[in-house]
Amino acid sequence: MFKKTKVCSGLMLAFGGTLALGSLPAFAQQQLQKVEITGSSIKRIDTETALPVTVIKREDIERTGATTVADLLEKVTSNNGAGYNVAAALGDAARPGFSGASLRALGSNNTLVLMNGRRLSVYAFDGGAVSLNDIPLDAIERIEILRDGASSTYGTDAIAGVINLITRKDFKGGVVQANYTRPVKTGGTSKDVAATLGLGDLTADKFNVMLNLSHLDLEAIKAADRKFASTAFRPDLGVNRLSSNAFPANISVPGVGLRSPGANAYNGGAGCAPPKSFGTSAGDTRCRFDYASVIDIVPESTRNSLFLRGVALLPGDNQVAAEFAHAKNKYVFRISPTPASEATTFAGDPLVLPITSPFYPKAWVDANFAAQLKPGGVYQPLNIYYRGLEAGPRTNQVDSTQQRLVLSADGRIGSWDYGVGLMNATSKATESYIDGYLLESKLLPAFATGLINPFGANDAAGLAALNATRFVGDTRIAKSTLTIGDAKVSGEVMQLPAGALAIALGLEGRKEKYDDNPLPVLNTGDIIGGAGSQLPVVSARTIKAVFAEASIPVTKEIEIPLSIRFDKYSDFGNTTNPKAAIRWKLSNSLLLRGSVGTGFRAPTLPDLFAPQTQTNTGGAYNDPLYDNIGNAGGAAGYSLCDGGAGGPATPIFSGKYCNAQLTVKQSGNSGLTPEKSRQFTVGMVFEPTKDISVTADFFQITQRDLIGFVTADTRLVDYVNNFNPATNTSTSQYSTDVFTKFDPAAGAAGGTVIDFIRARFENLGQQRTSGVDVSMKFRLPPTEVGNFRVNWDLAYIISQKVKDVGAADFGPSFVGEYARNGATLRLKHRAELLWERGGWEATGAMNWQSGYVDQNPAPVTGGKARVRAHETFDTTISYTGIKNLKLKFGILNLLDLDPARSNQNDYFQVGYDAANSDPRGRTFSFGAQYKF
Repeated sequence: MFKKTKVCSGLMLAFGGTLALGSLPAFAQQQLQKVEITGSSIKRIDTETALPVTVIKREDIERTGATTVADLLEKVTSNNGAGYNVAAALGDAARPGFSGASLRALGSNNTLVLMNGRRLSVYAFDGGAVSLNDIPLDAIERIEILRDGASSTYGTDAIAGVINLITRKDFKGGVVQANYTRPVKTGGTSKDVAATLGLGDLTADKFNVMLNLSHLDLEAIKAADRKFASTAFRPDLGVNRLSSNAFPANISVPGVGLRSPGANAYNGGAGCAPPKSFGTSAGDTRCRFDYASVIDIVPESTRNSLFLRGVALLPGDNQVAAEFAHAKNKYVFRISPTPASEATTFAGDPLVLPITSPFYPKAWVDANFAAQLKPGGVYQPLNIYYRGLEAGPRTNQVDSTQQRLVLSADGRIGSWDYGVGLMNATSKATESYIDGYLLESKLLPAFATGLINPFGANDAAGLAALNATRFVGDTRIAKSTLTIGDAKVSGEVMQLPAGALAIALGLEGRKEKYDDNPLPVLNTGDIIGGAGSQLPVVSARTIKAVFAEASIPVTKEIEIPLSIRFDKYSDFGNTTNPKAAIRWKLSNSLLLRGSVGTGFRAPTLPDLFAPQTQTNTGGAYNDPLYDNIGNAGGAAGYSLCDGGAGGPATPIFSGKYCNAQLTVKQSGNSGLTPEKSRQFTVGMVFEPTKDISVTADFFQITQRDLIGFVTADTRLVDYVNNFNPATNTSTSQYSTDVFTKFDPAAGAAGGTVIDFIRARFENLGQQRTSGVDVSMKFRLPPTEVGNFRVNWDLAYIISQKVKDVGAADFGPSFVGEYARNGATLRLKHRAELLWERGGWEATGAMNWQSGYVDQNPAPVTGGKARVRAHETFDTTISYTGIKNLKLKFGILNLLDLDPARSNQNDYFQVGYDAANSDPRGRTFSFGAQYKF
């Protein structure tokens, strides 16, 4: 499916899948015209360069059944690990609505995404990477993936590689198509329609205008509709992310902990509200809210796009062109109802139920905790841990707009090819809270009236008081702007004995602006269960660059491409980065290639300047310091949270420190330094016959001053796993990011507890990643039942390891582990069998990814837990036997295999890894395309 570009020669040499999937006459015609290949500014006839480039053509795209660019790139084997998709963005305060690509498992910020060879504006709620959701798939003619990083042509910040999305050009006539996909299980249905119209023939009419319009609707998937994700209580995985902020509410009893009038040791746990709220055992002393049972795991979305391109041919083989792209998307994220208590208010203020409330449980207090809650015969106000179930799920809406205008001219003057362009691109995003969010400044006094019933259904007065605390409105508006001017020339400057010496020269100037404005309601942290406090980020930078490239024919068989790029940053000074490569054609069937170069990536503007915000961990944890209070002697098993030898007979279950989402403070880091890299590749293209093609490329990328973000959950998990109860300290490498305080209410006499966990972008030292890409294409001999082809693409990460700041050497490889940025998959492959006969075409595909060590330990044993390998099987069938009409039918995940089980804590979804899984299950797709 995913084809490498071709090596052209007079001996009909054709490397890559294009020969297997194309026709020889078309191939011969392509030899007559020089083209520009992603990764080089020198036009050439021979399209197999010294750098590895994967090409995904239009027919390949249609066979996958993908409806979005993000869906398509998930099937690309070199797209690995630390990427991000819109489902994983559920509940993400930083960049809701974002989907990114991650070549080489190096993250979306290290992967440069282009359209027609020029940059796109970074996503307004990210500031460092392009969101694939803003790109209409139907407008794409092909995708070229440069799997060699730090491009001299496009930018040395492309450390992991370049994805170049190339739109349709010189399109004539029209295509209208519609697709409908529906999972067997409830939710996730999508409908998309698109039309592409082209007017004028560039050769005959001297002009061409193309218009593409597309619309897509995607239905949400609720966690309750997928058994593997429907609950936050998974003892089989060691997962208990149930919340003490429950409905019916829990009460914090001084010196005792959390207890509920609805579920306690005296009534066997009766009185909660299952399945949303329940006790975990017959003798449980509190209700626990199952937040996962009420969230969406895939957000509802609507996407609309317009792409318009016009080109006019001028005398002398010159042309001018204009491109305008506009995409407008809407996403609706639904997460659990507001958790309200001293554990979630901004300053730790308690939610108090007065003794005058008609809902005050006096009989329960008298029967169970009179000494604590009725000292001296006087009832005390109650400290409540509540869940705003009747206010509905917290619901965010994100509206994003991506707009791009490009004016360009290119052609030929004498023996020189030239190209100039001016581009302006913007990404705007607005986040709104449309339901379920409550204001702390209103909820605390509303509770103090006693009108709200925290233990059961509210009457009209209680509902009115609760509803009066709601917040509905815009909360955050962000905009990123990118303006670029560029120019380049290329041509042959002299004849050498082995051929022509060709060079290219270019210059580029660009200005980046980033403006992220959380509105006052977020600045103050007044929204309970929101994103904490967020402050504005306004910043800008300019970059000026010049680059040069040369292609030196050493012999008829050996070519040496050289390039160099000089960049001047307004905030990080100058950097010069060279690259050298070799292309050696040993025979008509074997080509060797390799490259070596350096890269430079400045921190993004939000990485540098984002102010400190306060939020919470994604998972719920026992604070090990609180849990260990009073354990000076190191008594085995002592635990305030869970009881045990030497501890209280009945666990205390503090809602602030046991099974709690602990406080996180995250920010930019103005002390970041640029990331530098060295990389090299070596590979070969082998075609023993015209029907067999094999490519293999080894790569190694070493990053210095690595810019990375280690999540608060990852830091805390490592801190807990390396905690020593005897010394009350942790040997975790993240110990300096865990800040403590003395709480007089902690334990019987108070003690030191975790105040907050710091998380921010940092220079993490060095990282070295190596791996191999393999692609095999086979065309089988014709048979009576049709023609068959086999395509197989594989990406194998050999090693990825880090040398921390101050460390003597690199640590062990964490390939195959859930590490700092999520799971790095060791192996991804996609195998396809294609069949053609008459007007019929069918594809059967297997997508496979290796398993890995999970984020959290296994239950009971505490050893390493593993996420198993996961595979899906897809099939598509198309028929073109009716003139101008193409009918398509497909089944994705044919065997209806659930995602592999995982106990990760980084995402709201529970039970699986949302960044590396598709929760839809078996999905049927139907499509029709009509050309005119």
